[in-house]
Amino acid sequence: MRGRIIAFLFCILSVAASAAAQQAAGAKLSGLVSDPQGLPVEGVSVQVTNQETATRRRTETNAEGFFSVSYLPAGLYSVEFQAPGFGPLKFTGLQLLVGQSRRLDAGLELASPAENVIVSGDTLGLVNQTTSEVNGVIDSEWISSLPLNGRNFLELALLLPGNAPAAQFDPTKANTVLISSAGQFGRGGSVTIDGADNNDDVVGGSLLNLSQEAVQEFQVITNRFSAAQGRSGSSVLNVVTKSGGNDVHGSASFFLRDDSLQGLPATFSRSAGEPPFDRQQYALAVGGPIRKDRAWWFGALEYRNQDGALLVGRRNLETRTIERDFAPAPLNDIMSLAKVDWNPSPLDQISGEYLFQDLDAVAASSLIRAIGSESQRQQGDNRFHAGRLAWTRTLSPFLVNNFSFSVNNFFNATDPVAAAPQLTFPSIQDGASFRTPQKTRQNRFQLSDTVNWVRGAHSLSLGGEFQRIDAEFDLDVFRQGRIELLEDFPAFDRNGDGLVNDDDLLFSVTLRSAFPERSLFLPDTDNTHLAFFVQDDWRLHPRFTLNLGLRYELDTDVKNVSRYDEINPLVRPFLSGSRGRDSNNWAPRIGFNWASANGRRSLHAGYGIYYDRVVLQVQSLERGLDGRALPIEVRAGNAFFVDPSTGTFPSFAPTLSNPFSGFVLPGAGAGGINIIDNSLQNPMIQQANLGIQQQFGRDFVLRLDYLHNFGTHFIIGRTIGEVNNPVIGGPDFVVNLESSVQTKYDGLLVSLERRFNSNMQFRASYTLSKAFNYANDDQIPFSEGPIDPDNLRLEYGPAPNDQRHRFNFHGQFGLPARFNLSLLWTMASGVPTDILLPDGTRRIPTLQRNAGGRLFHSGADLNAFISQVNAGGGIDGVPLPLVDPSVRLSDSFHSADIRISREFSLGEWTFLPTLEVFNLFNVTNVLGVSNVNYSGFSNALVRDSADPQDPGFLRSSSFGRPVTTAGGVFGSGGARAFQLALRVLF
Repeated sequence: MRGRIIAFLFCILSVAASAAAQQAAGAKLSGLVSDPQGLPVEGVSVQVTNQETATRRRTETNAEGFFSVSYLPAGLYSVEFQAPGFGPLKFTGLQLLVGQSRRLDAGLELASPAENVIVSGDTLGLVNQTTSEVNGVIDSEWISSLPLNGRNFLELALLLPGNAPAAQFDPTKANTVLISSAGQFGRGGSVTIDGADNNDDVVGGSLLNLSQEAVQEFQVITNRFSAAQGRSGSSVLNVVTKSGGNDVHGSASFFLRDDSLQGLPATFSRSAGEPPFDRQQYALAVGGPIRKDRAWWFGALEYRNQDGALLVGRRNLETRTIERDFAPAPLNDIMSLAKVDWNPSPLDQISGEYLFQDLDAVAASSLIRAIGSESQRQQGDNRFHAGRLAWTRTLSPFLVNNFSFSVNNFFNATDPVAAAPQLTFPSIQDGASFRTPQKTRQNRFQLSDTVNWVRGAHSLSLGGEFQRIDAEFDLDVFRQGRIELLEDFPAFDRNGDGLVNDDDLLFSVTLRSAFPERSLFLPDTDNTHLAFFVQDDWRLHPRFTLNLGLRYELDTDVKNVSRYDEINPLVRPFLSGSRGRDSNNWAPRIGFNWASANGRRSLHAGYGIYYDRVVLQVQSLERGLDGRALPIEVRAGNAFFVDPSTGTFPSFAPTLSNPFSGFVLPGAGAGGINIIDNSLQNPMIQQANLGIQQQFGRDFVLRLDYLHNFGTHFIIGRTIGEVNNPVIGGPDFVVNLESSVQTKYDGLLVSLERRFNSNMQFRASYTLSKAFNYANDDQIPFSEGPIDPDNLRLEYGPAPNDQRHRFNFHGQFGLPARFNLSLLWTMASGVPTDILLPDGTRRIPTLQRNAGGRLFHSGADLNAFISQVNAGGGIDGVPLPLVDPSVRLSDSFHSADIRISREFSLGEWTFLPTLEVFNLFNVTNVLGVSNVNYSGFSNALVRDSADPQDPGFLRSSSFGRPVTTAGGVFGSGGARAFQLALRVLF
């Protein structure tokens, strides 16, 4: 009786949850069953058994001889077919991967029931025969065997074609790995853990990280995912955690890195001392049965202690150079998972888990320059909690329901390491970030439900999702202020005090809160997300499947609809029409998959519309930068007081000792009063693909895909007017947050894979692509606005992380004497470089964004352009400086990582002492972290002298100088480093 009551309550919840956020991250197995004449057989009993847990799922074939079993946990399976008048047929050793739709056709023979035909080994083949998605899976073999610098498993997503590193945009989670898929930035992707949303709705990107020991495998859907997936204009990463089995199994690991085991970045000044560095990572994972064949448990724990360092810049006043130095960056990270799986009956599977992460780290603040100083570090404290409960119920052989309930909580506190205003020099960012201190909090409540129904030739999925996101901002932005300097070093004694020091530096403006004594607190920054979908994989022919899908998505308050009446009356005239929710987000999807008769070749293609989430940071801009809550005083710097004949300024002019004493200006770079355009929409991306897969032999598969993505309605901030703001006692710009810009991506994706056999597996992938958009700062208008607000087309250019060529090879090889070798090898062409004016505030207005490495490939090319500009009168009547003709404007990437281990056995225990080498050939890879300047090169045309009479006025010797390297000091792609490890399996 109690079981019936519990089942009834679950059904009530399932119906009340109008539905399915993301379809449970399971696998799907389907196929046709025929007799010796090739005719379909109806009513065949199909039993699918997990070989680890002995759990079974049963179904039967319909009138067309078709069967389908969905929501299968990733793992190793056997499948048994039985029907009256036919001999039993059993397949064993079938590997099902997360998110994959696999096909198993069975031919029954007329025989005595006593005869049992068993087919051993994975006979499913390597070619996708049912869907038009562009995806790939990183399975447990790759996760456990490949060398990972820092052991963040998400970096393995970069091994699949179409995926590349993304620049860091989130100052609250500086250690997050961001993936750019099909040209979009890391803010636009979606990460799920066991089907639950694991994304930051406040600023974008993923939330909680997992121990590598807790991850069984994960799927990367780079393009064209089904209607069951949403809230992403980029890719979807479905992560599946491990579960316990009928036997107790586990692993324990220890990893050690030390400064004596690695080199130093090439951009580091060798005159400085070497930084102390060490890192220890401890990991434990174990699982087993609670009740054999019925219930299991699993737990994982990892602790990372890192005494790290950051590469920073320091202004040397004597040599007038920006020197490189190291600053401490300690990190402590705890990640844990506890999970229980329970099958109370053959028709029910219930799973529950709790995840926790506590990350405290010193990291670089968000940079708008190529490098930051030691004081530009910040202390970040992040705590994550997540819980999930899922129930899969087999209602009939042709009807399965999956219900999921999840919650997650994220809290961040980010504090500067020093109390000072931000000093934005042309070549370096000094002082403390104007964005700190800050605190953010997010709570998510998620209900989802999906029904899978097999009817005739149709495999239907119907469902929906409900999410409630409650967030708040507690921001001290602009309280310490920001100073925009025009030179890196003082030219001479400008203030006449007999000294040449920083009080002689020229600066254009200062920006500071008009109320520096108070913080900006924005409670109840909330949103409700609803989604409904239907997906039909329609088998029109045994070898031809049509994928049809329709999804609808709605956000209730990302446009601040609930507070529309609170908008500053000063800017009401700039808002036209009425404000309502973006309620027309219908997302149709269509695709097909044609497979050859032997299943070794398939042709697939498709088209779909996808909508990206609008982060709550957009809502906070209208609420916070409304001219009253956080009015920004923009004051004149001493550049306004300079005597043009002498270059000096009077004693009453502001200096760095009293920078905020100038008169108020009408904005000059401030955020102004931000308003959300009433017609703002969720960014929309149209994705199209055409591809082919071909299997060679038993273990090789080649895949080629062409992708074309076109994005519209992306968000940008555009100045549309000016008002007199009495709060600051002067004019203030009005910045319209609008859906006015586009993105475009074209890519050819190639991969050759050999699955694991004879102690060897590998995958080689190559991407040829172009990515274009309208902004470097990820479509969030918090930095400099467009060159011409009335001509946004001038902003169109290569994306800051656009890599035209990217090649990956990773493999695992068994060697004699029980040695194992793993290799991870990456090569990529350079990203472009933006070319900024001497003051570093904006690019050359007659030049496209990110022209370095695209329009110009050397300093000589750039000089030819600058000479033309100067011949026409320069910029605002002032000539631009020339650069060293030999400087590079982009740098290729090349890194090879290896892992060598040897197995030692002691009873049921296996010991794996391991040596890992990162960047084996010690290649210098120049690459940045900032999304405003991702190139890693100094990109402002800073003059060698501010004196127009000095020859250095027309020379910029610092331009094009490498200032950072890939991975920072100790990350992936950085200087060569060794790591020692010991792993124990039991």
